[in-house]
Amino acid sequence: MKKDRLQIAVKHAKVLFKKIMDKYDQLGGYLVLSSETDQCNISDDPTIILKSLPDLIEDSENKKFVLDLIEQISQLEKDKQAISQTSLNKLAKLTKDLNTFKDNLIVKKDTFVEIRFSKQNLEQIFEMQKDPLVSQEHTPQSRASIRIVLGTLEELYQDSEKYV
Repeated sequence: MKKDRLQIAVKHAKVLFKKIMDKYDQLGGYLVLSSETDQCNISDDPTIILKSLPDLIEDSENKKFVLDLIEQISQLEKDKQAISQTSLNKLAKLTKDLNTFKDNLIVKKDTFVEIRFSKQNLEQIFEMQKDPLVSQEHTPQSRASIRIVLGTLEELYQDSEKYV
């Protein structure tokens, strides 16, 4: 999913999240992007997603290139105290390249958007599992789980078109 579609999916997820959290006032929560193995805070910036959870970005030459740029920038920034003008110029060029190429990163469209809880109330979470605003397909309908899924990025993008 390219950046423009990702932004639409994330915006729609945030709208749903606000509606849900208004209904369930004894819960504190935040949105995450998740895979089978890990999660990261929701963001519409593919570079931040790539840094925290590279598995959510489609493999490509562009991904490898951006990861390399991030590594080079990180190394230069570590040595900022003793950085030369040449290194400063290189840092500026690498940062410019990163900003150019990051928008071509593609986030996997089957990435889940989920709610994580900073303040829990199990009864409200179990109620939320049945709420039509959450994905009934992806949210476990069991008291054995407190996983709340809004949907995949692609589903949220498609669903957002109904509201445009």
